[in-house]
Amino acid sequence: MVVAFLLLAFYLRRRERLAALFCLGMAAFTWIGTTHAFADLSLRPLESAYARPENPKGDAIVMLCAGSRDWTNVLSAAENLYPHTLERAAAAALLHRKTGLPIIITGGSPFSAYPEAEAVASWLEEAGIQPKFLITEPAARDTIESAANVKKLCDEKGYKKVLLLTFAYHMPRAVFLFKKAGFTDLIPFPVARRAMPGARRDLTDYLPGSSLEARAALNERLGLLVYRLRFGKS
Repeated sequence: MVVAFLLLAFYLRRRERLAALFCLGMAAFTWIGTTHAFADLSLRPLESAYARPENPKGDAIVMLCAGSRDWTNVLSAAENLYPHTLERAAAAALLHRKTGLPIIITGGSPFSAYPEAEAVASWLEEAGIQPKFLITEPAARDTIESAANVKKLCDEKGYKKVLLLTFAYHMPRAVFLFKKAGFTDLIPFPVARRAMPGARRDLTDYLPGSSLEARAALNERLGLLVYRLRFGKS
């Protein structure tokens, strides 16, 4: 994309100078916005909003899913989990082993025929977690519905204090929505940080081509803004 804008600017430099300058600006914007350095800078404020507790205590762990497949011919249940979901599931398994708390897995089937929560539960059982500790919420299509559905489930089971497990950059939006759903004793447990403060950089960190993490940061900020406008400040 950067090269395309530069070529277009070169082509227009004598015909349409203003358009050429615009293309140069877009090339610069695209270059900066798709570097690892920019992605790191964008994610860092989101990921530093909540520290991970060293000795978490509560009534249950709530894990938010992040996508799954519905393949049938698989060797391991892990093959049906998107990488982001597998990272969260692995963290949930470790947290369960540390605390002994039940795991509420929330995630429906917005993009597959098989609920994400059920796919995660299959992997957790495969990883050695006993089924009696696994509670699935297979209807939610997004974080808003996850918050509302999990609140109903926790009320039914008498869970008051929950450990909320999701990606660090997703945590501010998740906490906002879970509080709006009625959770008053919520312990954020952020995992899988992407930004690395103090990490040494090399030339490749300033080259274009990495837009996924910057896009994730933008999505979280826009989502949080929309929800605050819609529901009011937390």
